Amino acid sequence: MIRLGAKMCRGHLDREREKYSRAGCPRHTRTRCPRHDGAFALVAVMWVVILAGLILLGVRKAGRVNLATAFNELESVRAHWLARAGVEQAVAILDDDDTAVDDTLDFWYSDKLSFQRVELLRGEFSVLAPPGPEASPRRVRFGLSDHNGKLNLNTAGREELKSLCDLADWQVDALMDWRDGDSQVTPGGAEGAYYQGLPYPYEIRDGELQTVGELGLVKGMDSEVLDGEDANGNGVLDECEDDGMASLPPDDADGKLLRGMKGLCTVYSFERNLTAVGEKRVNFNTADKDALKEKFNFTDALAEAITQHKANQQSGGSQKNASKNQAQRFNNRMELVGMKGKQQDDNRQDSDKLNEITLKWLAEHWDELTLTDDERLPGRINVNTASGEVLRALPKLTSAEVEAILRRQIGGKGPFESVGELLTDEILSEEQFKAVAESLTVRSSVFEVRSSAVTSHGIRREILAVVDRGTEPASVLYWYQSE
Repeated sequence: MIRLGAKMCRGHLDREREKYSRAGCPRHTRTRCPRHDGAFALVAVMWVVILAGLILLGVRKAGRVNLATAFNELESVRAHWLARAGVEQAVAILDDDDTAVDDTLDFWYSDKLSFQRVELLRGEFSVLAPPGPEASPRRVRFGLSDHNGKLNLNTAGREELKSLCDLADWQVDALMDWRDGDSQVTPGGAEGAYYQGLPYPYEIRDGELQTVGELGLVKGMDSEVLDGEDANGNGVLDECEDDGMASLPPDDADGKLLRGMKGLCTVYSFERNLTAVGEKRVNFNTADKDALKEKFNFTDALAEAITQHKANQQSGGSQKNASKNQAQRFNNRMELVGMKGKQQDDNRQDSDKLNEITLKWLAEHWDELTLTDDERLPGRINVNTASGEVLRALPKLTSAEVEAILRRQIGGKGPFESVGELLTDEILSEEQFKAVAESLTVRSSVFEVRSSAVTSHGIRREILAVVDRGTEPASVLYWYQSE
């Protein structure tokens, strides 16, 4: 059978050759076998199946990538709102704080229940701050940072700026030129011409700094000055910040964190011009006799002396008189010391009233009086929360006084209820009190919130916010969030 089939096939082929030869076709031309067409179709189908499979695999892979991307986006959003929840938690605690003073015993300063690993929405947040007085420099504090515990770059004097981070004179000059508002170059400093001559020029501020980060634009303010050893700005001594030259940043491996100006300075701090109970203070530059007598039990003579001291400032006159009158205005509360009324007649019935202002009386009533109607007094440093570095930058204070203040911050006696207690409790001498009292406060209005969040799948986000509690409602002065 097989042999017969072969003969039939050869006969068929011979007949086909003869037919095509008579038609003039080439002798080598052959017809295609139907079985060959079927094989070609089968191969084509196989290729289509293979390509379809590859396409399907690509689609599935793209779907998995898109799904993973969508999941990561969802987790990122979750982490952001967890960090945002930390900020809202901090603002709520600040709003609930009704204490007369702000100090290291307040909930906003340290409260693990409110700020440490608070679980929420398949994740958690923590609000972190640098260590407190006497705490290990490696120990994170769960709370807020007080900007009234820092040195204000817009109000600090030359010596304070120089002492804070051991700045050179020319660096202080450059900073003073940056904020002074004129074009006169201080020796060693720099004005607009210097910044315009840089390879990438920019304008000088010639006014108050808007952020602490703006320091990086000032001549001579390099990373060593701005950051110190605290490269990540968290205020905590990390391993890489205490290993000498083994890793960045460079440090002296002394077990202490040398903080730069970014960690010790602010541009936001202020004190509200109110008493501890929220009442307006008495302005000695505008109050009349009756108000002084009623509020402070002054004799008529003392009230008269104070009002006469400033009376001329409200009258008109020549430019010469105007300058003289301006000098009559009280510019510092210490100028009140020694003010007294004329000698009183023995028959007058005000022997129980005050006829002379002494430094002790001024310290006892420090929180009740003011020299301006401004609602905000910028740059006041909270003696209850200021760090040792900031306190040492203040004039006349030695290490002994600074240590006494720091002990008071964490001691059992409680915080300073008034700046005057620095004198009445014999922490400072009369000379020291006169030098620093106008720069200090016991209440704070601006706080830094560093909220760090992590989801259950390990996605992290951080928000850094500076919150002003002196407005209703509280307002945000600065906001930075990680990506």
